[in-house]
Amino acid sequence: MLYHGEILRTFEITVQELLDRSESSHPIIFQQKEGEVVTPCTSLFLILGQRLSDENDPAVLCPLTTLASRDMDALVLKTDAGHRLLARYRRTQNSSDLYQSIKHFEHASDLCPMDHPHRPAALFNLATAKLVSCQADGRYLDLDIPISVLQGVLDLRPTDHPDRPVTQLYLAIALLFRFAERGFQTDADASEELLSEVIDVCHADSHIYRAALIAIETSALHSARSIVANDLGQERSSPFMLPLSPNQLVDQAQWCLQRDDPHALDEAISLHYDALRYYNTGHACQGQLLDNLSIMLSIRFERRGNDEDLDQAIAFHREALPLFPVGHTDRSSLLNNLANQLSSRFNHWGNDEDLDQAIALSRDALALCPVGRIDRSLSLNNLASLLSSRFRHRGKDEDLDQAIALNREALALVPVGHTDRSGSLNNLANRLSSRFEHRGNAEDLNHAIALQMEALDLRPVGHIDRFLSLNNLASLLSSRFRHRGKDEDLDQAIALSREALVLVPVGHTSRSMSLNNLANQLFSRFEHRGNDEDLDHAIALLMDALAMCPVAHTDRCSSLNNLAILLFSRFNHRSNDEDLDQAIALNREVLALVPVGHTNRSKSLNNLANLLSSHYEHRGNDEDLDQAIALHREALALRPVGHTDRSSSLNHLANQLFSRFEHRGHDEDLDHAIALQMEALDLRPVGHIDRSSSLNNLANLLSSRFNHRGDGEDLDQAIALEKEALALRPVGHTNRSKSLNNLAIQLSSRFEYRGNIEDLDQAIALHRDALALRPVGHPGRPKSLYNLANRLSSRFDHRGNREDLNESQDNLRCASTLLTQHDPFQFKVHVSLATVYLSFHHSGLGGAREGEVTDSLNAAMHYFKKAANVVSAGLQPRLQASLHWVRHTRQHSHGTELEAHATSMQLLDAYMSTTASVSSRHNIMKHFSSTLAVDAASCALRSGDVCRAVELLEQGRTTIWTQMTRLRTPLDNLQTCGDRAAALTKKFRDLSSLLGKPPANYPEVTSRVDAEAKETRYRRLVKEWNGVVEEIRKIEGFSRFLLPPLFSDLQDAARGGPIIVLIASESSCDAIIVPHKQPPARISLPTNLEKLQTLVARLQRRSTPALTTVLAELWDDVVRLVVENLGRFARPASRIWWCPTSVFNFLPLHAAGQYWKDGQFLSQFYVSSYTPSLTALINARRHDRSLSVSFAAIGQNLPAGHSSTLEFVEPELELVQSLLPPPPTVSFTKITSVDATKSRALCALRDNTWLHFACHGTQNFDEPFNSAFLMRDQSLSLLDITQMDLSRHQFTFLSACETAVGNFMTPDEVIHLAAGLQFAGVKSVIGTLWSVNDSTVQRLVEAFYKKLCGDGKMNSKRAAQALHQAVHSLARDKDIPLDQRMVFTHIGI
Repeated sequence: MLYHGEILRTFEITVQELLDRSESSHPIIFQQKEGEVVTPCTSLFLILGQRLSDENDPAVLCPLTTLASRDMDALVLKTDAGHRLLARYRRTQNSSDLYQSIKHFEHASDLCPMDHPHRPAALFNLATAKLVSCQADGRYLDLDIPISVLQGVLDLRPTDHPDRPVTQLYLAIALLFRFAERGFQTDADASEELLSEVIDVCHADSHIYRAALIAIETSALHSARSIVANDLGQERSSPFMLPLSPNQLVDQAQWCLQRDDPHALDEAISLHYDALRYYNTGHACQGQLLDNLSIMLSIRFERRGNDEDLDQAIAFHREALPLFPVGHTDRSSLLNNLANQLSSRFNHWGNDEDLDQAIALSRDALALCPVGRIDRSLSLNNLASLLSSRFRHRGKDEDLDQAIALNREALALVPVGHTDRSGSLNNLANRLSSRFEHRGNAEDLNHAIALQMEALDLRPVGHIDRFLSLNNLASLLSSRFRHRGKDEDLDQAIALSREALVLVPVGHTSRSMSLNNLANQLFSRFEHRGNDEDLDHAIALLMDALAMCPVAHTDRCSSLNNLAILLFSRFNHRSNDEDLDQAIALNREVLALVPVGHTNRSKSLNNLANLLSSHYEHRGNDEDLDQAIALHREALALRPVGHTDRSSSLNHLANQLFSRFEHRGHDEDLDHAIALQMEALDLRPVGHIDRSSSLNNLANLLSSRFNHRGDGEDLDQAIALEKEALALRPVGHTNRSKSLNNLAIQLSSRFEYRGNIEDLDQAIALHRDALALRPVGHPGRPKSLYNLANRLSSRFDHRGNREDLNESQDNLRCASTLLTQHDPFQFKVHVSLATVYLSFHHSGLGGAREGEVTDSLNAAMHYFKKAANVVSAGLQPRLQASLHWVRHTRQHSHGTELEAHATSMQLLDAYMSTTASVSSRHNIMKHFSSTLAVDAASCALRSGDVCRAVELLEQGRTTIWTQMTRLRTPLDNLQTCGDRAAALTKKFRDLSSLLGKPPANYPEVTSRVDAEAKETRYRRLVKEWNGVVEEIRKIEGFSRFLLPPLFSDLQDAARGGPIIVLIASESSCDAIIVPHKQPPARISLPTNLEKLQTLVARLQRRSTPALTTVLAELWDDVVRLVVENLGRFARPASRIWWCPTSVFNFLPLHAAGQYWKDGQFLSQFYVSSYTPSLTALINARRHDRSLSVSFAAIGQNLPAGHSSTLEFVEPELELVQSLLPPPPTVSFTKITSVDATKSRALCALRDNTWLHFACHGTQNFDEPFNSAFLMRDQSLSLLDITQMDLSRHQFTFLSACETAVGNFMTPDEVIHLAAGLQFAGVKSVIGTLWSVNDSTVQRLVEAFYKKLCGDGKMNSKRAAQALHQAVHSLARDKDIPLDQRMVFTHIGI
């Protein structure tokens, strides 16, 4: 710059610092400050010389050259005036200021003749001003003048001149301008050479270096087309560089938007920001700049998904709106732009306010475009688009109808020949397509196709929007194909999509959309014709589309979704696990991209849920199914009543609940699924495109409920619904085969229900039609083969035609070969094959083929076994199959009967372990045979394997207790086996603690979702716990950890005396004596199950004559034979233990005998105790006896809800205290009725190892875990007791009614208070079989405690002997009835 100009920098420096720098000519570099305007020359070179005036003068600093001229004052004035005017022009854009600035610079140059030292600077100022003028006025032809001047300046500034680099920079930029306009390559080459020289000589921190570097990069990127002064990156704020004019910026933006070039878009936006900073708020172009910049930011948001861009775009448009007041010709355009951006934000975040505000703005825009205005059609189309969006979001028909009306009006405003007619045709077609999808009116679809065809004709080859019309028409034809099934529609759609793809080459912003469209149509053709090439090609196209949508791209979600759908389809077609896993991973990514509040979240939730459901069906992982249901519930909550997609969510959730019903058998899942499908059907009235799907789904559910409950109304309604669905799926419809199959299944069910053979014949015909629509390669072919096979098998059973049975067998064998080994559907095929082979066996026909099992019966059992072992089918179906296997092996005395029983018991145990609530486990047990274990034992006995019989009994009985005690397994030996074992020990204990917490009988107020979440968490913990158990079994010495015990292990229960296991089954009644060391002895009993059941019934009368008869029969038929065989195992008067099963649980074995003069009875020979299982007795002996005795006596004479008082409770507590040894032998606590609350009783139970209860006791036969001791406020239930660890407890006396009575529906679970205490850890328990008299209790308690601790010693092992002696003492008193003498029993050690 020459002379004053603008003051840009000031600095201070000492003379010495200047002298130091002068020695090496170091530059002084000015670093740019934030917000500061800097010239391109931000470094200063000073060359200093030093001379002495004389010896006496100090050293002074003098310039090497001194300028002096009489024209200097004029030169300074003209130069400064030019700079001031140029600066004011940049602020105000007043062209006269620019013109005057040039005049002043011309006068200044006139004052500098050829040899003037400041001529180069004066010419540089003039060239700069002229360059700005050319740029401002668009007079690029005049660029020759500033270029020529700058070239002259460069000639005057040799290589070492400090201002040569800045001259080269400006000349290079001017040459690039000219190259951009005229395309002369010589200009570009010269510019590149100049910029390279600048880079070589300038300091890397200097402004000139950075500006040159940016110019080089920008030139290379844009091929010099878009190089302008403002492309110089960080330096755009330089006062000498004028931004592009608004019109030039529009051109720049349009050029960028035609390319998917992120850098080009960023540059265009930066140019807009620079221009916005340059043109002040009051400038006339401010509003246009805000509008342009807003649109550019909106485009960048659509491409990259950065929320800040969209929010800033909306903010800029809001800022611009006041600059376009009512009456301004562009206000309507701005309103439309702002409305579109609010609509985009609604689509992204789902905020209803944005959509409603967008519609309001669009209505305002339309009001500003009255009839006759040229842009009215644009406003009509925009408002129609927004109303259509609101329809999709809220489902209000009036929005869609109004949108169509607006589009029709818009189309009328653009007659044939109008340039915008094709766009209006396209918009109206889209609205009509939406209405077709909503209401199913074929006229709407046909009209839409006709409109799109007309639009395509108006966009011939070469038209910029032809690819859009091609895509849209292809989509509509594809829809019509799905609706009518005409191949020509689909083929034409694919051809159109291929043509569209050619028109959007790599780099085009719409290429990913075209890739997606073509892929979808190829996928439709694959579904229709089964050509693998179509599917693979479609997936390849979608992978290309996804690659064009990087993270944050707004179309990435849709690309991920589409690719996941096709990968899932390929998985269904080829069963490649990688495809399914990849599809799930893609959908998980989609869900992460649509957080809570996003409009597409519900769709993503549904998609992921559907894939997880399939993953469950393929691999049988319960967590997948539970997670799918949870995701569908969340999706449904996001689609309230009125939402257009609510019916879809209802349908999805219903399907998953039905899957869970099939897997677990919970009735509430089936009922809930039906309710959801009914609601979905109501939302899909006649004419709705998806009505047939809802009819089909609801029919299936009602049919299943009929099969489950047998209500004929459900079946009739299912058939009616399915017939309506079939009518909506004519020949050619893609889902016709599904409706044919379903209707056939329901007609077959009606045949089995009512016996009309016409139903069965029609069912077979329908199945054949369905199979014909599923040729080889169709993923549904195995199911069709299976369905047809089952119907043919049914007809064989009815008519005996061997051809039917042969065809059934062939179809099933074929279906099995089409399925993978682990496909869950193999389960159903195996079961049906087993049924077919049984039919061959029963009919005497040979069903085996060459190379297979030669016997039909063996083949049937083989397939039952295979079905029970299809892990992916789920535990409940496998358990049912194993029970069928058991039934048929027993019926045919087959050799696999024992294996079938063992498999069933193992599956039952596993199935029950997945349920957290003990009451739920008990309910499960009620639905299965209560004789499974005893039948298994009887089978083992028939084969002569007594030891195996005992093992099976132990495995299959007391299952609920066994599962609970597993969680309390001591691991003292394990944790000493190294670090890994110690870690597993800790993990086992932690998981066992979590699983052992009381779950849940869920209260009614607990939501279904919460309950399901807890159940899912429980099953996950069970799975993890099972994994730890498997790891523990790998450690040496622990290979049988928690496996069913072997007989050799069980014999340890007989350490204190032999155990008599009693078995009562339909086939036989037996006793097994289990000694400690000797082999077991089996005794066949001369009774049967019916006789024993009669004894139990007669026992209920309890009169002395009746009891005498019952006890005598029990002695003769059971106990006497056992006593006769006990001699070699136990000495007289020693202890024995009874382990009854089945009906024996309800018979007083300890009291069996002949209650008359000189009669024999058991108590004459042995001291009897009971044990629920051998394992329980082993566990009771596990811990050593505690030396200290803490004894609590708990009494409650008037519990909550009772009006009468138990008079003898308080005296009984006093009596017990008086009979116990005094402290310090016994530490005694008495809790009387006033204090005996549930919480106080629980504390006493926890803190004392010896207990005596004197209170009411109740046995709840419906919910046995609710059996309880009645306290003052609440009941102390068996469930409460099971949650406690009583492993150190020695003894409990239950002076209460009905504390040792089991449940008749599940006798082998032995669920009563006395057994519960023992399973919880109490070593010795005395309980009661029925109600007791107060007087009897007083006398027996006194006699018992005198015998137990009369010598001052406390030992729980003496309890059985003490009770035995106490009862004998009572027997001498003829006033005590027989039922009271035998009411007390002992359980435990």
